[in-house]
Amino acid sequence: MKKVILGSILSFVVSGTNFANALEVTVDPFGYLGVLYNQGIQSSPHSYIGLNARAGANFLLDNNWSLGLGAIGAWSVFSNKQANAPYKSSGDISDAYVKYNTENLKLAFGRYNTDFVEFDWLAGNIQGISVKINDRGMNYWGIYMDSILYNGYQYSGQQGKRIATDLNALAAYNPTAKKSYVGGEVIAGGVDYTYKDFRISPFVLIDTQLPTITKGALVQVGAKAGYATDFSGFHSTTLLRGMFQYGDTDGLAGDDLAGLIWIEEALKHKIFNFGAGFYAVLGADGKGSLWTFSDRSKFYGRGINSPGVPAPYFANSTVTGYLFGGLDTNRVRVDAMVAFGVYQEYSLMADYKIWQHRNMKFNAGGGYVYSYSSKVLNDIGNSSLVFFGKFSY
Repeated sequence: MKKVILGSILSFVVSGTNFANALEVTVDPFGYLGVLYNQGIQSSPHSYIGLNARAGANFLLDNNWSLGLGAIGAWSVFSNKQANAPYKSSGDISDAYVKYNTENLKLAFGRYNTDFVEFDWLAGNIQGISVKINDRGMNYWGIYMDSILYNGYQYSGQQGKRIATDLNALAAYNPTAKKSYVGGEVIAGGVDYTYKDFRISPFVLIDTQLPTITKGALVQVGAKAGYATDFSGFHSTTLLRGMFQYGDTDGLAGDDLAGLIWIEEALKHKIFNFGAGFYAVLGADGKGSLWTFSDRSKFYGRGINSPGVPAPYFANSTVTGYLFGGLDTNRVRVDAMVAFGVYQEYSLMADYKIWQHRNMKFNAGGGYVYSYSSKVLNDIGNSSLVFFGKFSY
């Protein structure tokens, strides 16, 4: 991080008197260069190699405002199935934003990361406006999204973001990608209420036009209730989520109603985490899905074998249970998962920090992901070996 003094950036006459204001700016650069190799091991396997790079800087002013600018690019080095490969060459301005950040008010507009809102179903970089207001244990938030930068980014609160998934795809903000992933304009809002160890978070999300054949509107209303506590060296987090959805996500005539019931128990002890969950996506016609741009699940099926929107594990009429575990140290992180039911997954992913100097580091790792749903056609493949390397700063 580097500090620069901008002297006399404002100089004008007020009541006949000249004066100058000086702002101190902290320049915080960010970026990475990564490579990923995805090798299918089923019959007629896929294989591809991709490069992904991102570079930018955040300019922090000393009056709580900040400006940011960044670019991202992906290059398909090799693919044996060009038609179905998720890794296609693309690029865009990833970040171009203005932010205001205090304890009680957070505001961002432009192209920016909206994680600060802490909304389960929308994360990563979007194009739009986000606001979060903190008032004595209550958080009020709202998001307007015109488009999304889809690069596989998916954050799970306890385990962190899914390993290497942000190196496995890139869809820019352009109209073509918006038509595939977003459709219309998205407006979401909600409240987070915390009392001691309890938290409840109701929300509503509206997409004015689904990117399906019928292109109707999408409406989602839901809530999350959580309870966190410590006992005997363990940290326990219990989450219950529910959602009601109206929207023609399959592009076919029929019942457009769907619902979600999802419960999860997660435990953490020192460097280890483990737990179990169960969910059901209810849809009367057995087709379509919950249209989620992101989610807080611990699955790798969306990020590795089926990158994009919607997620294969949230297809209508899906009932699935799962067990997960992992460890996280200063150098090593491991995620493991087994899911059984309509959606099935067996995944083991590892990330090792090989080198670090100040804010620069190099990570490498890999793993195996098998994911399958009888409700979703997968053009890529259900079984992947993944290897990656990533230099970041």
